[in-house]
Amino acid sequence: MFDGDSAVRQLTPTNFDLVLERTSQPTFVKFYAPWCGHCQTLEPEYERAATRTHGVAKFYAVNCDVESNRGLCARYNVQGFPTLKVFTEKRTKRGSRRAVDYQGARKASAMAKYARSMLPSLSTKLSADGLDTFVTGTQLPKAVLLTERSKPGDLWRGVAAHFDRKVQLAHIVNPDSATLERLGVDKLPAIVVFPEHTDPSVAELYTGESKYLPLAKFIHATAIARKPVRQSKAQTNPVALDVQQIETQADLERVCISPAGSSPVPILCVIGVIALEPEFEESRAEHAQVVTVLESVLSGQRLRSPHAPTQPNSNSDDYDEVEGDSSADDTSEPSPPLRVAWVNALSAAGQQVRAMFGLSDDLPTAVAVSPRKHAAAPYHGAFTRADMLDWADQCYEGRGMRRIAGELIISGKQEAGHDEL
Repeated sequence: MFDGDSAVRQLTPTNFDLVLERTSQPTFVKFYAPWCGHCQTLEPEYERAATRTHGVAKFYAVNCDVESNRGLCARYNVQGFPTLKVFTEKRTKRGSRRAVDYQGARKASAMAKYARSMLPSLSTKLSADGLDTFVTGTQLPKAVLLTERSKPGDLWRGVAAHFDRKVQLAHIVNPDSATLERLGVDKLPAIVVFPEHTDPSVAELYTGESKYLPLAKFIHATAIARKPVRQSKAQTNPVALDVQQIETQADLERVCISPAGSSPVPILCVIGVIALEPEFEESRAEHAQVVTVLESVLSGQRLRSPHAPTQPNSNSDDYDEVEGDSSADDTSEPSPPLRVAWVNALSAAGQQVRAMFGLSDDLPTAVAVSPRKHAAAPYHGAFTRADMLDWADQCYEGRGMRRIAGELIISGKQEAGHDEL
C-alpha cells in the first residue's frame, strides 16, 4: 500500500513530527491497517486526492499494524481503520500543529475540495508604496507576487503555506509602472524574491513556469539556501554551527567533557540519538532532518544568555535563524559554551548512551548533559525545532536536570588500529 512511486508518503515515529512541522499546508494523515477492507477501498481515492492537490496540501499515511507505529496511532486516539486526520496551520504554544477529524466523503473530489478549503491565506496584501517597509519590516526573507487578480490563487497560497515562518510572502494588485520598472518586470503575473531584509534593492525575479515545484525550489534556493550565518558581535570566538558525531569515549571527551586547547568546558551538551542505516536512502534523509533540528538548537538565539526568556518574544518569528535575530547587534556578554552532537542509536555507543541516561525507545530522542554540574535531563516530546528549543532553554536554566550516577563513560568502537570483529 502506497509504494515508492506514490504521491502518499509513509510516516513513522521517527519522521512524523519533523515532516508535519515543516509546512503549514493542510495535511491529511491516514491511519490504516493493510488487512482492512475499507482501507484498501480508500487507497486509490486517497492517492488521487494527493495527486490533485500537489502544491496545495500534503497527504501521508501511518501503518498502525507495524509495532513501532502503534504508539503514534494511540497518540492520536485511533480506534478504527481507516482514520483520517487533517492537520491545520494552527499550532499549539509549543509549535505542534493541531489536528481535526475528517468527516467528509471518502472520495478524491471531496477530500481535494476539503483540503483546498482549509488552505490558509498567509500572503499579505500590499500597496506598491508599502513594498520597502514590508521587505525591511521583519528579518525573514520575502517573496512578492505582482498580479492583476484581486486575490492570489491556490498556487501562491500553497507556496505561502509551505514557507510559513521561513519566508514571508505578500502580493501587490495592479502595481504601478514605476514599481514594475524598478523590479525589472515587463509583464504580469511576476514573482520577486528579496533575500536580504536589510536591502530592498536586492531582488531576484522568477522567470520559470507557474508551477509549484519549480517555484518552490527557486524561493528556497534564493531566499533560504544562500542565507549567510552571522554571529553576535559579542562573540569573539563563536561556536561553529557543527553537530558532531560521537562514536567513542574520545569523541565524548572532545565534544562534551573536556574540549582541547583553550575551549571552555561547555555548560550544556545536547546529544541527539538517531537511528541511522546509511545503506537506506530514507534513513539518510530522516537523519538529515534530525540533524537540521539539532543545528537549530545550536544556533538558537534563545540559548545565548542564561537570562534569555523561555518563551519567544512577541516581535520575533520562531523560525528566525541566527542571522534573523535582533540580538545580533546587541552588546551583551559573550555566549556561554554550548555543544550539540549526535550518536547512532544502532551503534554500541548509542546503546550505551541510551542505557546510561534511561532514554526512551522512541527515536529520535536526546539528552542534555551538564559536564560542569555532572547532571543530565532526557528529552520527552516531539522532535521539533520549537519543542527542542524550549527544552534546551529549560535545561540551560537547570530545570529538569538530575545528578548523574557514575562517570560519563562509553566504550564505543575501538580506535588506534584495532578492528572490530
